[in-house]
Amino acid sequence: MTTDNTEKISQDAINLVIARLKTIPSNAKLSIGGEKETLSIENLIEEVKKQSEIGKKVVESQMFFLRSLQDLPLAPTN
Repeated sequence: MTTDNTEKISQDAINLVIARLKTIPSNAKLSIGGEKETLSIENLIEEVKKQSEIGKKVVESQMFFLRSLQDLPLAPTN
């Protein structure tokens, strides 16, 4: 999923990414891309909701990660 400034992100993807962000401790700070400024988890959630450039980067990276999981072999079940 690559996004540009005009492309809208599906509400399902937004909800999924927000749910994942809420699992990160609330006192964590993250830096996205080459940005020098760190953002709180609440700030990141707001950026995702607004579908800002930063929000789109967060969604894109989270969706990339989730899609990469489908390529992992399953653990054998005994």
